Amino acid sequence: MSLSRSLSRTKSSFFYAALLFGTVIMVIPFYWAVITSLMLPDETNHFPIIWIPTKLTTQWIVQAWNARLPTYYLNSIVVSACVVVSNVYTSALAGYIFAKFAFPFKNALFLVVLATLMIPFAVTLIPTFYIVTVILHLNDTLWAMIVPALVSPFGIFLMRQYTETIPDELRDAARMDGAGDLRIFWQVVLPLCSPAMSALAIFHFIWIWNDFLWPLLVTDSDHSRTLPVGVALFASQRWLQTNLVVAGSLLVMFPLVIVYFIFQRAFVQGIVLTGMKY
Repeated sequence: MSLSRSLSRTKSSFFYAALLFGTVIMVIPFYWAVITSLMLPDETNHFPIIWIPTKLTTQWIVQAWNARLPTYYLNSIVVSACVVVSNVYTSALAGYIFAKFAFPFKNALFLVVLATLMIPFAVTLIPTFYIVTVILHLNDTLWAMIVPALVSPFGIFLMRQYTETIPDELRDAARMDGAGDLRIFWQVVLPLCSPAMSALAIFHFIWIWNDFLWPLLVTDSDHSRTLPVGVALFASQRWLQTNLVVAGSLLVMFPLVIVYFIFQRAFVQGIVLTGMKY
């Protein structure tokens, strides 16, 4: 008994040691970015790397922020908010319809939705660009980044799988009380889908906030550029100023860290609860 207990403790010790090692490896680049954005240039160019700077300064963060970053931030916030709200609502509604209603060609339509997940973005890039810029004339506007991302096939799939777990008895009880389909959706289904909706919102926020290629193609001026594109152009003009470039990159990453820590519990719960078979 004591031998098995000691073996269990040894396995636990190795397990936690491996987790600690992995955590350190993951944190080191983030720590380096933080101290580089706060240290002096002489210490930045020193080799080996100085992990504990002798003097800290915020001048690089201030300079990076003053280089039109407020405009980029506002554009990214507007685009991310519109895409997240639209995706969560349309995905929840479509998932509810696919899960709880019977209509002709239901399974075939759902397979079409799933099939779109298998098409690489490079295949649809040129047709989407033509539609947005030539047909809709949305080039160099925030709408050029919002319109193509208003609906998410992945979100529909995720919400459909989650909505299927909601008992039909709840809908029947609400219908007996006189509630219509839309009221059932708003007052019964949506509150029960909050974990999956939280996970979906975080997924799409991270995706649209970090999106680089599409905003690069459809924006031509600073008034419509988002953070990744703006900071990339900012860095390309100052690539020798390591402190300034890292400070700009850190400002892009900071909102993602805040969002994750705020919604961490809902994110993990959504991942656990949406791991359902298809």
